[in-house]
Amino acid sequence: MIDSIKKNSLEFFNANGLPSKKLENWKFTSSKNFKNFNKSSSKAEKQKIESDELSIVFINGVLDIDSLENFKFSDLLEVKNLNEIDNEELLHCSANFLNESMFNLGVSEFENGNYLSFKKNSVVDEVINIKNYFFENGENERVSSFNIFHINEGSEISIIEEDIKENYSIFNLKLNKFICENSSILKYGKSFNDDSQTHSLSYNYYQIEKDVALSVDSMVKSSFFNKEFIEVDLNNVGSDAKINILNLGKQEQHVDNNILINHNAEHCTSFQHVRNILDNKSTAVFNGKVIVSEGAQQTDSNQSNKNLLLSLESNAFSNPQLEIYADDVSCGHGSTTGALDENSIFYLRARGIDYSSAQKILIKAFAKEVIDDFSLSSLQDISEIALDSWIDG
Repeated sequence: MIDSIKKNSLEFFNANGLPSKKLENWKFTSSKNFKNFNKSSSKAEKQKIESDELSIVFINGVLDIDSLENFKFSDLLEVKNLNEIDNEELLHCSANFLNESMFNLGVSEFENGNYLSFKKNSVVDEVINIKNYFFENGENERVSSFNIFHINEGSEISIIEEDIKENYSIFNLKLNKFICENSSILKYGKSFNDDSQTHSLSYNYYQIEKDVALSVDSMVKSSFFNKEFIEVDLNNVGSDAKINILNLGKQEQHVDNNILINHNAEHCTSFQHVRNILDNKSTAVFNGKVIVSEGAQQTDSNQSNKNLLLSLESNAFSNPQLEIYADDVSCGHGSTTGALDENSIFYLRARGIDYSSAQKILIKAFAKEVIDDFSLSSLQDISEIALDSWIDG
């Protein structure tokens, strides 16, 4: 089945090519640099990684099976290669993703994708680390991966994902599907702390059932190019989805968040909170949309995007959207863009604080409002350290 899906995806990409700025989701983001990268060689020498008991390791997009030997919760985890999956519904992702040429390129190129399923009522009270190691096989490589994470009924799982690589240019094309069954809890954090010429494009699809609590938190610091698609389907009653993102940009770095939440059932809530701090010639894009389907009554949804520009040459583009087809809902959205408040700086300086320190205090206060919303305290700590480094760098 996988071979057929990969073949169809390659045909789609060949017919449509790289995305252009005529497409709404790519209006402010150029794909012209993508053509400079070539598919990664599958003949790379296997690297040996020493993993700890709380880590699941991927090397150049492929699960390192050896890391599971040390994994503390391996008895709660079922792992299969996607080639073993003969269930089209399980493999299916968002129809919106299927119309994305880069998603189809990723599907056509990935090798040895995996299905990782946490068994029913698996309650893990420690944070699981997903570590993605990248090793150079050749110049300007494109590494594609596709993995499915299944959080079964009654399970409670916390994950922090991070990318680890040497200082070389790579295009990381990552596809993930998360299935959260009834009464499950998933706290998923991502730390991207990279000052190299990395291009990162990810598609993350969340299929949410009844009475699920989903938290998705992300901190991106100084990636040269980072574009992330997030789509959440709230398919059954009583579920909640919270998305909190902090992006820190300098030089000519570009970050783009494209978020879609589909309220397909009644009595669900969702919240998007995205903050961008931009210096030099960096750019941030926020495309956030909430669709409330007919019959999805008692929906409560809110979007907030705030952008802090530290340079006259930095840019932020914001496009919060609501499509509502039900009448008993509470939905709101808002976006602000501006510089540091000179009155606040004056207030601090009047109390003996120098100009540079006053700026740092205000930048940290702006960032802390979203960091404090992160569901995992360990990601809060990582983000505060990264923020200090970014300010001082």
